Amino acid sequence: MIIRGRCFYHLGHLIVLFFLFPSSSFANNLERDEIAKQLIALNQNYPIRHRIKIQSAELLNVLYSEGALGEGGMGKYDQNPLYRFDYFDCETYVDTVMALALAKDLSDFKNKINQIRYKKGNVSFIHRNHFPSADWIPNNKRNGYIRELSYFIAGKKTRISRTQINKRNWYRNLTSDRIQIPYLGAQEKEARLLLLKKEGEALFENKNVSISYIPVFDLLRNPGLRKRIPSGSLVFFVGHDAYLSSRIGTSMNVLHMGFAIWNNGQLYCRMASSKAGRVIDVLFPDYLRTYLSLGTLNGISVWSIID
Repeated sequence: MIIRGRCFYHLGHLIVLFFLFPSSSFANNLERDEIAKQLIALNQNYPIRHRIKIQSAELLNVLYSEGALGEGGMGKYDQNPLYRFDYFDCETYVDTVMALALAKDLSDFKNKINQIRYKKGNVSFIHRNHFPSADWIPNNKRNGYIRELSYFIAGKKTRISRTQINKRNWYRNLTSDRIQIPYLGAQEKEARLLLLKKEGEALFENKNVSISYIPVFDLLRNPGLRKRIPSGSLVFFVGHDAYLSSRIGTSMNVLHMGFAIWNNGQLYCRMASSKAGRVIDVLFPDYLRTYLSLGTLNGISVWSIID
């Protein structure tokens, strides 16, 4: 992070200038808007899958930061920006690329990213799509932005993962670092956190969720199966992580998300990686094998993004 300085990010063939401020790593609104307009201009008349490939490539090597996006300057609990191009986590990278690829212009991009990230586009922490299988997927199916491909790719090999999302317990386990308001002191953040927990307690109950997936061992053993995954597809990594569940207060059956990208006959996962600390491409079979020793991954769920 550079304080009171300027740094240059290379987004493909674009050189973008960011101004970083003492209290945050946010580029100012005009600069973010200019970046968005330049990226949207790359869409032209390409098919949606090709637009996803182009837009996601433009953001390769951008740095990783968990919880990179929030509800903007008016946010009650999280004032991280509604969109940005200097930091991503796995979900906000997907959100941003999808919104860019679907957008006709800057105004449409701003609307699309809010529709993608929030239930009915209602910008608030409570309505944010925090859980992929409970929130993100059903809400974006409702939006008409995504369509499932797993069954078309794998047929009878496809399996179902079921779990129960305990949203109330997740809210109870939130800590003060969730309050992303830079001008609040420690005590004020704790008070704001109590308000957030009360809202969560009042609104949410347990939710049974399911998601289809292609088993990881079938994908590794069968190159022909991997070849059926279209470039530009959205991929959810389906599994269970006991340590993560104990830490956040609820089980989850989606652990990660990114894009499937074909380049020179090789299938890559393009994603914002916490381990690498940036947006990367990694060969799909290699990435799947990294999970084998952990025993947390069941398989992947594949979706197309709809124009």
